[in-house]
Amino acid sequence: MKNRDRYPDNWDEIALRVKQSANWTCSKCGQICLSPDDKLSINLCPNILYKAIHTLSLLLFWLIIIQQWLTDKSLRTKYTLTVHHSDYDPSNNHKSNLIPLCSACHLYMHRGQRGNISPGQLKLELGV
Repeated sequence: MKNRDRYPDNWDEIALRVKQSANWTCSKCGQICLSPDDKLSINLCPNILYKAIHTLSLLLFWLIIIQQWLTDKSLRTKYTLTVHHSDYDPSNNHKSNLIPLCSACHLYMHRGQRGNISPGQLKLELGV
C-alpha cells in the first residue's frame, strides 16, 4: 500500500476485523469475497461451471479452473475485499467510518481522484 505512513501501525489488524465482521462480503454490492486463506471456489465461477457441466468432462472442468486460477490474476482481484474510509481520512479508524468493499466498489468510491487518494494508492498487488 502506498503512503503507509497515513495509516496506523495496526492497520492490517483493523482491516482484518472489519472484513471478518462483514463475513468477507462487500457492503455495497453483496459480492462474496475471498479471505487470504481461501482458494478459488467453483461457486465463484458460475459461467465456468455452466460451460463445464454442459460441454466438458469433469476432468477438463478442473483443468480449466486450475489454469484460470494460475493465469488470471484479475479473477482473484475481483474477489478481494478492501476497507474504505467513508470520510476519506486514513487516520480515522472508528468502526463507523470503515466500510468493507470489494475492489470494484472501492475503486468506484474513489473515481475521479475523489478524496485524498494519491495516484497508485489503490493499486492491488497480487502475490499469486
